[in-house]
Amino acid sequence: MIEALADGRPDDLLGMAENGWVDFKQAPYQLNTDHGKFELCKDVTAFANASGGLLVIGVATSKPADRAVEVATGMHPFPQAQVNVSQHFDTVNDNLRPRVVVTHRWYRDPVRSASNDLYYLVLEVEPVAERDRWVIVRRILNNRGMFVDGVAVPQRHGDRTVYLPPEDIYYLINEGRRARELTPAVPQPPVADLAEEATVSLDELQHLQGWDDTPVLFWQSIPPRRTDLIPGLHSADGIRGGLDRQQVLRPSGFNFEDTLGRLRVYDGGLMIAKRERVLWVRPDGLVTAAASATEQLLGWAMEQRGVPQRLNTFVLTELTLEYFRVADALVAPRIPGAWRHRIVARRFRGDRPRLLGPGSTLYDQFLSDATQASADTWDRSWEAIGDPERDAFEALQRIYALFGVDVATNPDVQGDQVSAERFRDT
Repeated sequence: MIEALADGRPDDLLGMAENGWVDFKQAPYQLNTDHGKFELCKDVTAFANASGGLLVIGVATSKPADRAVEVATGMHPFPQAQVNVSQHFDTVNDNLRPRVVVTHRWYRDPVRSASNDLYYLVLEVEPVAERDRWVIVRRILNNRGMFVDGVAVPQRHGDRTVYLPPEDIYYLINEGRRARELTPAVPQPPVADLAEEATVSLDELQHLQGWDDTPVLFWQSIPPRRTDLIPGLHSADGIRGGLDRQQVLRPSGFNFEDTLGRLRVYDGGLMIAKRERVLWVRPDGLVTAAASATEQLLGWAMEQRGVPQRLNTFVLTELTLEYFRVADALVAPRIPGAWRHRIVARRFRGDRPRLLGPGSTLYDQFLSDATQASADTWDRSWEAIGDPERDAFEALQRIYALFGVDVATNPDVQGDQVSAERFRDT
C-alpha cells in the first residue's frame, strides 16, 4: 500500500479492505471540534493497544453487500494546508497516557493534482510495549458530545475499534495494585550516577561550543533508567527522521531546526550544532540543549536598545517551548517512565549580569525595567509532565525565579502552560 502511494499509484488502494493494521479516513480529522479530537485519540490508541497500524487519510470506504468489512471505494486527496500536523501531535500527546509514538508522511496524488497539489496523509502508530499496556484516552465524549475528563481504553480488533468494558478496567486496576503490593521493589539505577553523567554532558557541550567563558542556558532531559541504545535513534521514521523534519512552530523562528544540513553523528548520538545554539541526543536517551545568553541569541536585538546583556523574553520562551517539543514529543516516549527535566544557567552574574524583565520584548511592546540574575549558577529540575506546553512553563517558572520576576508577566504564558498557538500566529 505504501509503495503504491509512494510510486504515485493511489488507485491501487481501491478495493483494499480495512483490517487490524490499516484504517481509512475520507477527510482530515476536524480538531476544532471535540468530536474530531476524540476520534483521533481513539483511533491512535486503538492501534497502540494492538500491534500498531496506519491511519490513511484521504480514502473513502463503504461496505459491499457481499463483504463484512469496509473497503476503499474512493480517493479524496486534499491540500496540505488543510491539516495542521503539529496540532494532531499536540492533541495525542495531551490526551493519551502513556505516550504513543506517531509519525507521519505525505504522499502526493499526481493524477488529481492538475490544478492544485493534492496529498494523502498517513499517520503511523507504533504499538506500546507489553509492559506499558494499556494506553488510555483520558478524555471522552459525554452525552452532549463534549470532550470531558474520563477514561476509555480502545483497541483495534480486526477492522473495528472496540473498548475494554468497565469490568475489565476495574480488574486490571485491582490486579496492578495487588501486584505492586506483593512484588518487592525493583532496584533503580543510582540517581547520583545519572545526575553526574548529565552534568558531564553539560560540560562537554559547553566545551565543544567554545562557551567556557560565555553565559549559557541549558535545557536537559534525563531518562528514567539506563538504556544502551534508545529505540529508533538513527531511524528515518524515528528520532533522526524527526530531527530531519522538525515540525517547528515558525520556519524562521527561534528553534533547533536543522536548516543547513548540520545534523551529524556525535559519540554515537545525534547533534545539531550552530554557532549560538546546540541540541544533542545521546545514545542512552539523555537530551541536552544549550544557547548562548548573549546578543547572539537569548539577548537577540537587545543591543539595539543599549542593553545587550538583557534576555529577550520572546526568544527565551519560544526556544524553551521548541526544546520540549523535541524532548517530550520525539525522544521521551521511546523510554517510558518518569523522566526528569532540568534547566541550568551558568555565568549569569559575572561582571556583566544577565537581565530579565516582565512583559514582552517584541518591537511593538513596551520595554519594561529589568533585574539582574541573583546567582552566577542556577540549577533546577522537576519530574517531567510530558506535555511540551506544560514543561515549558515549568522551565520558565524556574529561570524567572533566578531574577525574582513573576513568570505570569510573560504574555506567552497562559495559566500553567506556554501556548504553542501564540507562536504559530506570530
